[in-house]
Amino acid sequence: MNKQEIITTLQSGISEITYTDEHSIEQSIMGTMAHQHLPSDGNMAQNANSSQHHSSKNIIEVFNVNSEQWETFMVDSIVDIEQLTGEGAPNNEKKLQAGTEYMEGILELTASEELDSMEYPATEEGEV
Repeated sequence: MNKQEIITTLQSGISEITYTDEHSIEQSIMGTMAHQHLPSDGNMAQNANSSQHHSSKNIIEVFNVNSEQWETFMVDSIVDIEQLTGEGAPNNEKKLQAGTEYMEGILELTASEELDSMEYPATEEGEV
């Protein structure tokens, strides 16, 4: 893929980006350049546009949706991009599901809140 194809895919939604790091190890992140997925901070949104006009033709800036930080990649280090959301994306519900640790935390929080706020039915005297 060339730089413009990568940018077009990232501007369409969230994608899984597979790249080779500086130690030649393949890594993956969930990244985007789609404005609807970027923080509302104006400075952050500018990074999405700067990748198109970056001084080096071989560098791209991507917003990592998991860490909520911008990351810089060499275009040549990107091995694959799989579009997960947006128009034209296949159904990738399994890849977009939250991690087990996150879900366990939500379930624990929900359960403790429900138990604390539950109203127990009134019982007649002598009922157990």
